[in-house]
Amino acid sequence: MSEPLSPQLKTTIAGLWTGNLFAPFLVSGVAAMLPAIGASLEGSAVALSLVMVCYNLGQGLSHMLSGRICGMLGVKRVLLAGVALFCLFGVLLAMARSMAFAIALRFAQGLAAASISCCVTSLSVTLAPPERRGQIISTVVTAVYLGLAVGPLVCGGLTELIGWRSVFFAVAFFGAVDLWLLRRVIPSQPPSAPDRPFNLPNAALAVVSLSLITFGATCHFLHPAVIWMLPAGFSLLAVFVRQELRSGNPIMELRVLAKVRGLPGGMAATFINYGAIMGLSVFFSLYLQQVLGLNAFAAGCVMMTQSFMQMVLSPVAGRLADRFDAVRVSLFGMAGCGASILALTLLDAHSPVWQVVLQQACLGTGIAFFVAPNVSATLGNVPQEYMPMASGLLGCLRTLGGLMSHILMAGMIGFFMGRASIDAGNAETFLEAMRYTLILFGSLNLLALFFGIRRSRRLS
Repeated sequence: MSEPLSPQLKTTIAGLWTGNLFAPFLVSGVAAMLPAIGASLEGSAVALSLVMVCYNLGQGLSHMLSGRICGMLGVKRVLLAGVALFCLFGVLLAMARSMAFAIALRFAQGLAAASISCCVTSLSVTLAPPERRGQIISTVVTAVYLGLAVGPLVCGGLTELIGWRSVFFAVAFFGAVDLWLLRRVIPSQPPSAPDRPFNLPNAALAVVSLSLITFGATCHFLHPAVIWMLPAGFSLLAVFVRQELRSGNPIMELRVLAKVRGLPGGMAATFINYGAIMGLSVFFSLYLQQVLGLNAFAAGCVMMTQSFMQMVLSPVAGRLADRFDAVRVSLFGMAGCGASILALTLLDAHSPVWQVVLQQACLGTGIAFFVAPNVSATLGNVPQEYMPMASGLLGCLRTLGGLMSHILMAGMIGFFMGRASIDAGNAETFLEAMRYTLILFGSLNLLALFFGIRRSRRLS
C-alpha cells in the first residue's frame, strides 16, 4: 500500500493544478468573448480569428523552446516567470485599445501559457512518487478540462454583467495568488545545463517553420495562396529536425530522447491521436447549430458533456495507471476514442439530442483514459535533466496534432461543400463530409492504437 502524500506535496499539487487552469479557461472563454471584444475594439472577423490563431502559434513556439530555456534557467524560475508574464499580459489585455495590440498580447500570452504547461507537466512527473505518478498527473490534468468546460459560461457571464475586460483582470488577480503559492511550495530546481549557449539558428528554424504551418493551416480563408505556407512550413520543420540531430548543441535533444524507453512510441501515439480528436469540436458545433437547429448556449451545454466526463474520470484513469500498466490503460482510452469516433458516423439530420450527449460522454471517457496514462507512460522513463524538453516536445506534438486535425477537417469540408454555406439546405452534404472525415479520423486512431500496442510489447 502506498504511503499518503505529504502536506508539502499536496500543497504543491494544488499550486500546479491552479496553474494548469488559467490557460484552458481563457482558451474557451475568449472564444465566447470574441463578439464583445470585436465590438469594443472595432475588430473585423479576420482580426478576431487572428486572436485565436496567434495564441495557438505562441503556444506551439513556446512548447518547442521552453525545455531548452528550463535547462538554462531551471524549471521553477521558468514556471514563475511564465505565471507572472501570463498575469501581466492579462492586465495589459484588459487595458487594450486596439485589435492589433490585443492580437500581439494574445500571442505573448500563448508563449507564457505553454511555458507554464511545460513546467507543470515536468514537475508533476518528477515530484510525484513513482507509485502515485498516474494519480497526480491525472489530478493536475483535471484543471485543463474544468477550465475548458466552465470558461465559456463564466467568461460569457462576466462579459454580460461587467464587461470583457473584467475577465482578464480577474484571471490576473488569481494568477498572482497562485504565483505567490508556487514560489513558496515548489522546491528549488537548479538548471541542468546553465552554461550551454542557446542555439539561435535552430530556434529561428523552429519559429519560422511552425509559423508557416500555423498560418497555412488556419488562415487559408484570407487568401487561397496561404495554403502553400503548409508545405513550406513542413519542409523547414524537416530541416529543423535534421539540424537538431546533427547539432552538438540542440534545442530539444532529439537524439537523447529517441533512445528513452517507450518515449518515441508515446510521442507518435500522442500526435496521431490528437490529430484524430481535436477537430471533432468544430464538427459538433456546426452539426448541433446548423443541422439540429440548437442555439449557441444549448450547443455549448451539450458539448460540455465531453469535458465533464474527462474531468470526472481522469483521476480514475490515473489510479488505474498506477495500479496496472499505464500503457495498457492508455490503449483502452485510444480504443474508446476510436469506437466513439466511428459511432459518430451514425448521426443524421434527425438524431435526438440525447444520442449526441451520450456519444460526447463516450468520447470524453476515451480521452480521459488516454491522456494522463499516456503522459505517465511516455515521460515516466525520461531522466530528470531532460524532462522539460520531453514535456515541451509532447506539448508541441499535441499542438501539431491539433493543427493536422483542423487541416483535414477543413480540407474535407471544402472538398465536399466547396464554397456553399453550412445550413439546413445543405445539411445532407455537410453530413456526408462529416461521415467521411470521421472515417478518416477513425483510421488515424487505429494507427495510433497500432503504435500503442507496439510500444506495449516493447516495454513488456
